[in-house]
Amino acid sequence: MIEKLSYVRLGVADLARSAEFAERIVGLEPVAATEEGLALFRSDFRDHALALVQRAGGDGEGASLGLELRDEAAMAAVVERLVARGHKVWRGSAGDCAERRCREMAGVRLRGGLALELVVRPLSSGWRYHGPRDAGICGFAGVVIASTEVEADIALWCEVLGAQVTDYIGEGAYLAIDGAHHRVTILPSGRDGLLEMQFEVEGMDQVMQAGYFMQAHQVPVVAGPGRRPASGELFIGFRGPDEMLFGYVAEGAAREDRLARQFAQAPGSFCAWGSRSSVPEYGGEP
Repeated sequence: MIEKLSYVRLGVADLARSAEFAERIVGLEPVAATEEGLALFRSDFRDHALALVQRAGGDGEGASLGLELRDEAAMAAVVERLVARGHKVWRGSAGDCAERRCREMAGVRLRGGLALELVVRPLSSGWRYHGPRDAGICGFAGVVIASTEVEADIALWCEVLGAQVTDYIGEGAYLAIDGAHHRVTILPSGRDGLLEMQFEVEGMDQVMQAGYFMQAHQVPVVAGPGRRPASGELFIGFRGPDEMLFGYVAEGAAREDRLARQFAQAPGSFCAWGSRSSVPEYGGEP
């Protein structure tokens, strides 16, 4: 049902600080936004992949994940499934659609506050992405979701949204929605919400260069550089404002037609190189 990830929308405490981080550190290209308290950034053909919204609460409250559907009929089918499961679904107003730059939208807010926004025909850009620094970004690659009820959340993604489990890691799972090994990772946590937003970069050089760049700019690296055993994906994760994690990934495997494998809930299942994370959800210690 889901065709691709469309965008992440984050409520932030200090819009100027978070926008400066997105541009100068992450390397995203600013996109003009006319709405007050809104900053947009792109990483590829999408009109925008990250939307920052000024909110009094900050700390990622009100985070949303935009999911693109093929057409209105597909959106209606997903909405029907959500309603059948007891979820309260809202339809986006003309203003909501204009702000998200899509033709139609509906949304559901999940346990813990993360909203899934179903969008049809989100705007694409006719211009090539050109980042403010040479981070080697190729596009919006995936997200990691923290969950207090992993089994229920995996069922929601698979049975309602059409995702497929490609591998399990402990009680968590990697979920595919297109030809990649995974676009969504759901991991057990003491909280619910969006944990990390990941961007694909050109290759190993860009992942390793990011480690030195973050160190030079005093940005905490919380995971990697390393390689995920399940997908073969290179990765590095770093902490942004409002405790949101960002990451770069490269060389990930394609989706295969096979049974999902089970990996242990252990640090070695998160990194084949032996790197240690400071993020509990990644098998680390704060």
